[in-house]
Parts: sequence; C-alpha cells; structure tokens
Amino acid sequence: MSDAPSLLNFSHPAHPVNRTLTVVKLLVLAVSVAAAVPTARNLYFSWKNDVPFSQVDHRLAQAALLEKNFDCRIAYRSLTTQGNAQVEVGSCAKTGDISIRVKSADGQVNYEWIAFDQLPKPISKTASLWDLIVSRAVADEAARRDEPFNVAQDVTVLCQAKSGDNIIRVVQSGGQCTRETVSIFRGSVEKSASVPCDKACPIK
Repeated sequence: MSDAPSLLNFSHPAHPVNRTLTVVKLLVLAVSVAAAVPTARNLYFSWKNDVPFSQVDHRLAQAALLEKNFDCRIAYRSLTTQGNAQVEVGSCAKTGDISIRVKSADGQVNYEWIAFDQLPKPISKTASLWDLIVSRAVADEAARRDEPFNVAQDVTVLCQAKSGDNIIRVVQSGGQCTRETVSIFRGSVEKSASVPCDKACPIK
C-alpha cells in the first residue's frame, strides 16, 4: 500500500507535458496571429484606398513622410522636357526630405517623397540636392535623345491644411494659384481648381 502514491504519480506523468504543449500551442497561435495582423492591415488599406496590395507598404511609408513634413513650406523647382511629364522638386529645410511633384501630360498630379536618410551618405543636408537630381535627369534625357529642355515656372506651396484623409493645399506658379486636394495615402491630387492668390489662404 505504501507504493500506491508513487505508482499513482508515475502513472500520470503527462500532466506537466500537456501543460507545456498547451503553452507551446498558444505561443504558436499568438505568433501566427501577430504575423497576420500586418497582412490584414494591408488588405484593409488596399481595399479602402483602391491601391494594389503590393504597393501598400510603400504608400504607408509615403504617407508617413508627408505627415512628417507637413509643416514645411516647400518651394519646388521645375524641369520640363518636351512631350514628357513636368517634374518639380523641392526639399524640406528642417528634415532634408525631398518632395517630387509629377504632372503628367493629361494634367494628373502626384507627389512622391524621398527620405533624406535614404540618400547617399556623402551628400550633406547643405548640398544642392536640386543640382544633383537635375543634372542626372538632364544627362539621362540627353543620352536618350537630343531634345531641348527648359526650366519651367517654379511652384511654391502657399498654405495647406488637413481634411480627413486629404491635405488641402494652395500652390502658386507663374502668378497663378491652384487649390489641390491631395490624398495622404495615395499621394495623388484628387481634385484641383484655380483660385485667386490673394484670397486662397488661409484655407477654410
């Protein structure tokens, strides 16, 4: 009879093992759920904003850069090549991040950002990022064909304000002003209209 407790204990060795297996299963489940969260988030953003799933991470990064540089009043300098889109480039003096404004031949405008910390390290914040970009663009264009190029009217952001998932901004070029509605997530101008420069700001 004295051996009964020990035999009883020996006959149920699986109890701690079962607990360990349960913990392992829960950990695996937690890891699986955690891994699925970014995918679910990306699917939601893709559906909500009508953006290809493969581009969601890039667009989220672009939206973060736009938010980061929201307070910067950027003056864009333009380069136009005949028959091609108009490209305007500016940088935020506070962060060094570069904003590229692309206007296609059909009038569609899109914004793209390049974070300063993604640029080659030998280039300092005080370097002329515009000269670097323009010289490369001109060299590439000249290598493809011998078309003349000209510097177009510069574009300046006069004022801007957030409105839901959009940014409303007024840009001035060649003495004319345009009110743009820019999608924070897509980086595209969803709506634009000419406005009088002396009454466009502040945005209401």
